[in-house]
Amino acid sequence: DAHARVGETCARSSSPPWGYLSTITSPSVLAGEAAAARVSVRVQAAGSGAAELRLFVCLRQRQPRRQRRAAAVAASAEAAGRTVVAFDLGSYASAMTDAEVGAMARQLGLCYGYNRGLPQPFRLALCGLRDAAPVAARLEAHCWRSWVLGRHEEPPWGTWPAASLVYLSADAEATLDRIEAGDVLVIGGVVDHANVASRVGLARGVAEAHAVRTARLPLDGIVSVRKTSLTCLAVLQILANFAESGDWAAAVREAPALHCAPMRKYVVWH
Repeated sequence: DAHARVGETCARSSSPPWGYLSTITSPSVLAGEAAAARVSVRVQAAGSGAAELRLFVCLRQRQPRRQRRAAAVAASAEAAGRTVVAFDLGSYASAMTDAEVGAMARQLGLCYGYNRGLPQPFRLALCGLRDAAPVAARLEAHCWRSWVLGRHEEPPWGTWPAASLVYLSADAEATLDRIEAGDVLVIGGVVDHANVASRVGLARGVAEAHAVRTARLPLDGIVSVRKTSLTCLAVLQILANFAESGDWAAAVREAPALHCAPMRKYVVWH
């Protein structure tokens, strides 16, 4: 914590009690930047019947406990070189309805909270923020400015080398058999309440337009999904389970989001 003595008030008097008062105050106090303060008051005789009062204010700039823990988790993931999971928000923000944008913001909040509690958390990033103003506005209700993750104005292909990107799409021809060191896994930041055919292949189209390789999760023989795409939370949970166990079947079956609303009614287990 940063410690700073930022204020001192002195008062002297003979009669009446306070003869004069002078104050020196740091601008940061006036701006309300302090998170906590320690105040000590010292009164002593100054001779000739006068009294002297000294007031010291020591401020501590402290983050909330939850944010300190999140910062520690992110630092640990960075130090361990763990996989980056990036959410591409800019490619879909204008295509979603207001209700879908709100649902996307909630999904991101759930993903952030879930990742923070993992024994081996991913390094999360939000990309394409320059073109995702509607989503960013809805994220304000989730206190997203206090989240400890990457924030990028550019889309994924403008942030990392294209060779490191793997764009996850249910319509990709290739299957994500393993997660390689250095891979940046991209999840399309889209919510599809309408579940219409016009959105089938949307993520694949975005990836191919920017020469980014695509891959789908190996769900065949494990579960069928009667929906254009999984939720972002379900994808993150499956990836986290696989990173821990190395078993795709167990990773899919143990993803909590597939057993809860809204995904529960769309899945058929094999």
